[in-house]
Parts: sequence; C-alpha cells; structure tokens
Amino acid sequence: MAPSRSRALAPARQRPEESTARCDAAFARLRAGESMTTVRRDLGLTRGEEQRAAQRLRREYPWLAILVLDPEDDDDWRLCPRVSPHPSIPVGQPVELLWCADSPGDGRVIEYTCTCGMTNYELLSYGGIYRIRRVTVPRDDVPPVSYTGGWRRPEAYEWWRRVLSGQAR
Repeated sequence: MAPSRSRALAPARQRPEESTARCDAAFARLRAGESMTTVRRDLGLTRGEEQRAAQRLRREYPWLAILVLDPEDDDDWRLCPRVSPHPSIPVGQPVELLWCADSPGDGRVIEYTCTCGMTNYELLSYGGIYRIRRVTVPRDDVPPVSYTGGWRRPEAYEWWRRVLSGQAR
C-alpha cells in the first residue's frame, strides 16, 4: 500500500474571497498604470486571477489595457477589427487645434475613429453645430476627454478630414 500524503505537504486551497480580493487588488494596481508583469510578481497571481483582472481592465479601460498588459499574452484581444478609420500619424507640422475639457453637452456621434489606439476621435452634431471630441489615455498635460470646434457642417467635415489624415491634431 502506498504511503498517504500528509496534509501539511498538500497545496493550500485558496478561498474564493481571497481570490476575489487579489483580483480587485490587481485591477486597482493595473488601473494605476503598473504593468501586469509587476502585479503578477508582487501579488503572486494565479493564471485565473490574472485573466479575470485583465478581462475587467479590458472591459472598463480598454485604452489603458493596451499599455499595461503583457504584449506576450497569447490572446487576440488587441487585434483591431478594422471597422472604423484610424487617424494617421501627424504629417509635417500639423495644425494644432484648440482643445477644451469643458463638455458642451450631449451631442450625436456622426463619425468616429477606432478605439484600438491611445487616442480616438468622434465627430459630434449639436443641432447644426459640429464639434470633435478627443478621448485619450490620461496624461499630465492632456485631459482624458476634450472638445474642439463649433463649426457648420462643411467646415466640420473639412477639419474631420484633416484630423484623419494627420494634418491637424
């Protein structure tokens, strides 16, 4: 008869509330901008805990997930569906638009760029007046959401074209 394993040598089973607390702690640190590699090492996350924290970050802060999650991950969440246009990189000296963090209210989204990058744009209509909304990863010198414009339709579409082509930022 084979000797039985002692309970002291068996791996400790983790309680569900401990796992949830560790996932919450990992999410908070990822949201603060720490890399998954650091969080995984410091908290000793299991693969399941790591995946739950990453899924929550992707769902709630997709632009931040691009920055803090490991590029070596074998999942395909980063693949862009190519459904909407991507702004081009700036060409030469692009026109610097004046961006304001004050929201002009709720507008109707007319056009938008893909959200797979760090910054995306939306062309909004406010009953005949058009503005462009910029949504970006929070940085010290740039608000996460800002607005520019106040144009009529033809001029708004010209500025929208310039933003998409990299001639304006």
